[in-house]
Amino acid sequence: MSDTKYKLYTVYFGVIGILATLLGLADILVQLGISGGIESGIMQISGDDFFRWAWGGLVVLFGGILILSGCRDIKDMHQFSKVLLGSVMVWIIAGCDIFAMICESIPAPADAPGFLNSFAGFTGGFAPPYAPAVILLPFTFAALLMYYTEGYAKED
Repeated sequence: MSDTKYKLYTVYFGVIGILATLLGLADILVQLGISGGIESGIMQISGDDFFRWAWGGLVVLFGGILILSGCRDIKDMHQFSKVLLGSVMVWIIAGCDIFAMICESIPAPADAPGFLNSFAGFTGGFAPPYAPAVILLPFTFAALLMYYTEGYAKED
């Protein structure tokens, strides 16, 4: 593979690592009450998260640090494995956030006569704003793309 392609991967994962680190730190600050909730466009960090508290932000923060530490010499399998592990950490928290959205959408509102939400109410629970890990999720899938296209998945 050409060095230009590796440089592109380095820049891409560097940006993703910086974003994950900053968003993880912001999540920790909000969950600890140091900062109020943050809402920007389709992203929201609120302090009333039932499924996870500051540990989710801590996992995203360390995932971002791993991505940043691995993107420097991404040609090396050991460095790439750091990027992949950091991405998996973001995937775990994003999965928890998506699971929380599903679970929060199942019960009906308090003023509704039934226990289960309507289909429109259920699907309305998936509308923005989203947690930072859910927004980072599709961008971290590039690590899987690199794993399969650049020969890391081949058996020796």
